[in-house]
Amino acid sequence: MPFKKVLCPVDLSERSKAIAPHVKAVCDRFQSELTLLHFVELPVEAYAGVEAPVMFQFPVREMMERAERQLGEFAASVFPSLNPKLVVEEGDPGSRVAELAKTEHSDLIMLPTRGRGRFRAALLGSVTAKTLHDAECPVWTEAHCEQLGTSHSEWNKVTCAIDTGPDAPRLIQFAASLASTSGVAVRLVHVVPQSEGIEKYLDREFAAFLLEQAEKKISCMQKDAGTAFEVFVGAGSVPAVLKEEVEKDHSDLVLIGRGVLPHFAGRLRSHVYSIVRDMPCPVISI
Repeated sequence: MPFKKVLCPVDLSERSKAIAPHVKAVCDRFQSELTLLHFVELPVEAYAGVEAPVMFQFPVREMMERAERQLGEFAASVFPSLNPKLVVEEGDPGSRVAELAKTEHSDLIMLPTRGRGRFRAALLGSVTAKTLHDAECPVWTEAHCEQLGTSHSEWNKVTCAIDTGPDAPRLIQFAASLASTSGVAVRLVHVVPQSEGIEKYLDREFAAFLLEQAEKKISCMQKDAGTAFEVFVGAGSVPAVLKEEVEKDHSDLVLIGRGVLPHFAGRLRSHVYSIVRDMPCPVISI
């Protein structure tokens, strides 16, 4: 599982600089090859059809050359010891990051995101949301990188948030591989969603049954995987309980699975966006 090829999309902003300690720590730990990816986004007028009443001329070549110089200066300033590969592409980054990750055979995408309130998760046009939805490889992201600094850049404790669905064994295997290759301590957390209304009090026995069944199923999955990770099983709001357990354990990283449904609403399936937004440390979703 070691991350041999890391792809880091950068917009040359302070957010891109803020995740540099985390990118460097991953590359140092796994001896990874780093690729920095930057996009030149042309205004919509540049794509006007031949029937457009006004034709705009854009200095595309000059814009690309300037972006290449800027990316080179960024790399020399932020990653002086890594000698990253530099890639400048034209287009919308939200639509193309996952595509370039596949072309580059990347093992991990690392990018920051903005934590701007509860409606940020609905912005499907954001680069992070599209990448989380489309990428085939794991994605590292952090909503509060400006405040983190170098905190949590070195992984010692990892919280692995699992459900009991068909993807859970794969996530446990990923956690096991991470533990064996980097020596991190892994803790499994499973949260049974619980309503906030009167049903919460009427269904206590049923909730207890669900918790018991979850514990048994996780135990079987660990037996099959050959792992013996510490396990916490609780009930409540999934992001809230997970955040509480991450803070309690002083975790440096959260592992989550990300699944989608085969239609547009599938982009909002599960709690991936709220977890990424609310966690006090970086998140890797697979």
